[in-house]
Amino acid sequence: MEIVVQSQHPEAAALQSVVNRRVRAATQRLSSVVQRVVVRFKDLNGPRGGIDKQCQIQLHTTNGGMVLVSSRGGNWRATLELALSRASHTLADKLKAQRPPRQRWVWAA
Repeated sequence: MEIVVQSQHPEAAALQSVVNRRVRAATQRLSSVVQRVVVRFKDLNGPRGGIDKQCQIQLHTTNGGMVLVSSRGGNWRATLELALSRASHTLADKLKAQRPPRQRWVWAA
């Protein structure tokens, strides 16, 4: 799995190793499906502060599909955790919806 981290903010760019570790942990059970992960950090307000940190995650799957989620928060780590949680749950839900329905067996007496 390829993990790409994009950020112009130095604090967010310093999280490279944390992002790699957390992405692998969050997508561990879906690793056979996830081909590429792109994590983008953006500071929406600049130096003014506030709840302006944004983390956007794109999960590219082996079948050509993509999941795109984002989150906002007061610090980089919190936005990463929230976006990872949303991305893994969204992908799991999409994969579950694509599975054929389970066949029910009816026992005749």
